[in-house]
Amino acid sequence: MKRVDQIAFVLSFFLAAAAGGRLAAQDNKPWVAPDVARKVENPVPATPENLQAAQQLYKDNCTLCHGDKGKGDGLASGTSPVPPANFTDDKLMSIETDGSLFWKLSEGKGTMPAWKDTLSEKERWELVNYMRKLNKDSSPKT
Repeated sequence: MKRVDQIAFVLSFFLAAAAGGRLAAQDNKPWVAPDVARKVENPVPATPENLQAAQQLYKDNCTLCHGDKGKGDGLASGTSPVPPANFTDDKLMSIETDGSLFWKLSEGKGTMPAWKDTLSEKERWELVNYMRKLNKDSSPKT
């Protein structure tokens, strides 16, 4: 993402945050993917090549809110009425299926953009794999 685009993205978050209560009221409900979406399996393997491609996609499109390591602590994370997801949270990531993560990436909600018109289906599945990698990378080594 170009610097100008990042600034515009952050400004849009500030505007959304300024909208205040209306967005917060909508976003306080649990965000649950439909059952049909939850059951969809990821058709894209987590190969080194796909993960490398996803790492760049993540850097360009996700770090602003979710942070470099996926902890939900990006530069714009404080501007949203609902904090960005923390992909290093084992409890959260154990609840989410690949299909539900893909659906949420695709559909968006509140300040989380819908990526279905911006990123290809393969790119979104690659990002799901990368989110899983961020979770595994954060887990304590035994």
